[in-house]
Amino acid sequence: MKKNKTHELRRRLLLTLLILAIYMVGRSLLLYKVDPAAYQLEDLNSQNILMSMLSGDRYQYTVFALGIMPYITSAMIMWIFMAMRGEEFRLRFSPQRLERVTLLLMTVIAAASAVSRADSLVFKEPAMDVRILKIIAVLEMTAGAVVIHKMADVNKEKGIGGQTPMILVNVLDNLAAAIQKFTWEELRKPVMLCLIMAAVILTMEHILIRIPVQRVSIHNTYADKSYIALKLAPIGVMPVMFAVSFFTIPQLIVRFFLLFYEDSPFLQFIYGKLNLTTLQGAAVYLGIIFVLNMVFSFIMLTPGEMAQQLLKSGDSIVGIYAGKRTKRYLRRKLLLLTCFSGCVLCLLMGISLGMSLRGEISPELALFPATAMILTGILCPLYREVKAYRKFDSYAFFI
Repeated sequence: MKKNKTHELRRRLLLTLLILAIYMVGRSLLLYKVDPAAYQLEDLNSQNILMSMLSGDRYQYTVFALGIMPYITSAMIMWIFMAMRGEEFRLRFSPQRLERVTLLLMTVIAAASAVSRADSLVFKEPAMDVRILKIIAVLEMTAGAVVIHKMADVNKEKGIGGQTPMILVNVLDNLAAAIQKFTWEELRKPVMLCLIMAAVILTMEHILIRIPVQRVSIHNTYADKSYIALKLAPIGVMPVMFAVSFFTIPQLIVRFFLLFYEDSPFLQFIYGKLNLTTLQGAAVYLGIIFVLNMVFSFIMLTPGEMAQQLLKSGDSIVGIYAGKRTKRYLRRKLLLLTCFSGCVLCLLMGISLGMSLRGEISPELALFPATAMILTGILCPLYREVKAYRKFDSYAFFI
């Protein structure tokens, strides 16, 4: 049996560790001629930490300054686009073409983000024109985003967890920095919130809503045990993670226009409010979480296609006629679940942000409890994936 073991789990874990090592090196490489002494720890707040969850670079001055954000944003846009076009369009759209379009879109997003970031960079007594140094920085950051995109794709295919290990490294880095910087008295409330949030997320991950289904192909004692399972939180904490990326889009747009209209009071006012350190910015962020939770749930679970598949197979939900009634029933069910889970996610996120705005906890700790949600949401599927490959290694000789 030992000879037949594939060591699939070991190979995938080693590849993921190698990719993470490259990622750690890339996020410590300074951009050409940038002056790190111009950036100080005292400037950190919830907004900086929010950005570092995706980039790992709180100050945005390394080669990997853009982090995983362009990759996630482009993937989400293409994901939504493909879902809106329907199943037939998805079948005709080859994976190779999808990868090329996603890479092109990611490069455009990365370049736009890099242009916005480059404007605020501080360089060491430059021997050349500052504008040339900014162009070099834009090229470096864009190239870094492309490298991260490729690493995430390779890890998704041959490693463990897709892009989530990179986010996990950033989250753990933030937690470690907070623990080292603050005293236990300052950390006591955030840690309590962390434990509560982790417990709530774990509970919602394991509670299933079972919709009984009558299968025409099953005529035994298991006929009564067939059902459609929906989690209490249909897509977990994905909205919390991806809201970070979507929250930066309006910031990026306003900041881009500020390059041309830097004296505009209106643009400066909007940009100042689009920040997690303000009530307006926190409200926008929570609204994005709620909307993404609903949109992603309907895109991923596709109640319309689910009802169509039941109709084609001749199966039906117990007590509900197949076809349009089933579609309406599934949509109502999913709408209730998404509204409930969205409110819970926003409540959990809003508690720590509200405490920060009221001055009860440090702005740097505003997202400390939220990292517990993200950490729990990442580790649960990672654990299940590792467990699956471990079982594959154990039973591969039967295949």
